[in-house]
Amino acid sequence: MDRLAERAEAIIELQELVLATASVEEFTTAVARAAEHHIADGSHVGITLRRRGHSTGVASSDERAARCDEVEYTAGEGPCLAAIETGERIVVHEITTEQRWPAWREVAEEAGFRSAAALPRKVADDVAIALNLYSEAPAAWDAEALARAETYADELARTLRLLLRSAAQAQVNDDLKAALASRAIIDQAMGVIMAQNRCSADEAFQILRGASQNRNVKLRDVAAALIEGITGIPAVEPAEFAPRSTAPDARRAQPTTSPPR
Repeated sequence: MDRLAERAEAIIELQELVLATASVEEFTTAVARAAEHHIADGSHVGITLRRRGHSTGVASSDERAARCDEVEYTAGEGPCLAAIETGERIVVHEITTEQRWPAWREVAEEAGFRSAAALPRKVADDVAIALNLYSEAPAAWDAEALARAETYADELARTLRLLLRSAAQAQVNDDLKAALASRAIIDQAMGVIMAQNRCSADEAFQILRGASQNRNVKLRDVAAALIEGITGIPAVEPAEFAPRSTAPDARRAQPTTSPPR
């Protein structure tokens, strides 16, 4: 299979895994298991994530691979951490003679592994991953298998980058909706203050802000309490901002007649 076909196969496999999983954690676990067979039969796979200088294992194909990755985070050294630090692929053809990382070597030998590889990739400015491979055979991967692993790591990093951007955008949207919903409740409270005090919108806002500062309570919460105190009805977010699962209940909770004055 040529490189273009291998890349297309990796892309299709990763896209299918994105659609079949509900979270980044589920996705990376599925990737680790799928990579075992995509790269070379008999490979055991772990995935290391470094974010803001902190490294952790996010997925592994089995418990033995997870143990080998975990000892690196505890000891602060090992092939996957070194690969992320340098940005260069590291291949250990024979673990039993490896001298650079004794704590990792001991655990890897106990797990029955004879060779390992770590393929680092940058995902974002402060995010990097390493695709970690283990095998019971010495010098387990030839040049073709390592090239397949490199292609898979490329596409994994690209897919994770898209997932992170999507998650960030979803958070921005949630934050925006929350801000707009809070603003709507604050505007309602200002309307109540303006009616009661026959004042301008600016004056009403200053009254509301003063109450927030004096009580050390968020402006939105002060506004909601004011609305409920005056009307006897809890403040309700506008339907377009309220969560879909709770908006119908909130609407049912409202009385059908005006509250007594």
